[in-house]
Amino acid sequence: MIKKVKANLIQYKVLLENFSFLSVLQVSNLLIFLLMTPYIFRVLGKENYGLVVFAQTISTYFSILINFGFNVTATKDISINRDSKDKTSDIISTVLTLKGILFIVSFLILSGLVLIIPFLKNNSTVFFISMLYCLSETLFPLWYFQGTEKMKYIAIINIITRIASAVLIFVFVRNSDDFLLVPILLGSGSLSGAIIGLWILFWKHNQKFRYPSFSNLRLSIKENIPMFISSVSTQIYVNANKLIAGSFLGMQELAIYDVVDKIVYMLKIPVVLVGQTLFPRVSRDKDIKFVMRSMKLVLIFFVVIYTSVFIFANPLIQFFSGSVNPEAVNLLRLLSVSLLPICLGLFFAELLLIPFGKLLDYTRMRTISLFIYLIIIVVLFQFNQIGLFQLAITIITVETFVLFYSYFLCKKNKIL
Repeated sequence: MIKKVKANLIQYKVLLENFSFLSVLQVSNLLIFLLMTPYIFRVLGKENYGLVVFAQTISTYFSILINFGFNVTATKDISINRDSKDKTSDIISTVLTLKGILFIVSFLILSGLVLIIPFLKNNSTVFFISMLYCLSETLFPLWYFQGTEKMKYIAIINIITRIASAVLIFVFVRNSDDFLLVPILLGSGSLSGAIIGLWILFWKHNQKFRYPSFSNLRLSIKENIPMFISSVSTQIYVNANKLIAGSFLGMQELAIYDVVDKIVYMLKIPVVLVGQTLFPRVSRDKDIKFVMRSMKLVLIFFVVIYTSVFIFANPLIQFFSGSVNPEAVNLLRLLSVSLLPICLGLFFAELLLIPFGKLLDYTRMRTISLFIYLIIIVVLFQFNQIGLFQLAITIITVETFVLFYSYFLCKKNKIL
């Protein structure tokens, strides 16, 4: 028995090490979140807090364009070719060049939108400052560290920069007029982390940057289009609720939805962490049994977490918002239901369809899910039923579809 346990520990040493580093990262992020979000919410007030969230959501959409699916495809490519310096250098050079070009395109698009949309023009400073997040997304080689299974760099860099940003926010953000300092300090912290990541990539790991040929850039764009479409489809409906809440219901309602959404996101972090840890290994080894064993644990996780949320929803909301809010409490209980399809769907979609090369099926599934989301939103709009609870039910519906359809595709392709 002891020998078997020892053999398993040796076999999964890298996985356990990476999981441990990511666990430390997520625990630190959780503590920072628990300390910083209530403080920012109370100091800025619902209106300015909602404006900052709205700007961050816009920058999130630009980050989808900038990433162009590289966080998945480049991770997989690096994982497969990590023993070849020449191939990894080619991958690194191509990805960084394309992401740099896409950042410039994103900045120009935002500039055009600011000129023609009055709301963006009146608040242009906060939107441009929020692009610091996009610049850090452009430069930080997350996909390289995941592909080489060096999660310790991701953990160490993010912990240091986020703690620094949080401390500076507590020191300098003192009232609602300081709302611009929030994206400045958060963005500067992320950008500092990206620069450190590049230093490790090129100096510590001795990787080389080679100017890629136009044909290589074009080929990479072509190969990543399915993954980009999938990312766009997913992120549009994941983040669109915030834009819709801000546009139709106001910044105060957006502030309530964002706090609830952040709590739900915090609860699904352990499963996302497992997915990030397993993806490089599954891409190489195609270990279906290990994936399925991990997924069974998710069911137990969901039962425990949802029961806890249902019981402690009121103190959770009071802690983050600083006041008793029955609407937010009920919204949290409802939106938390989405944890089950989101977490299980991650295993069937990201950990089975993509590693087994079923990218077109994955893209089709994500695209159809976006259309379902848009149809529901249009119907709600036509009947004047846009509300926070309706938006939450829409997310639950779409994520449930993703779960069942991705399971169907795994059976159809004989992966299961």
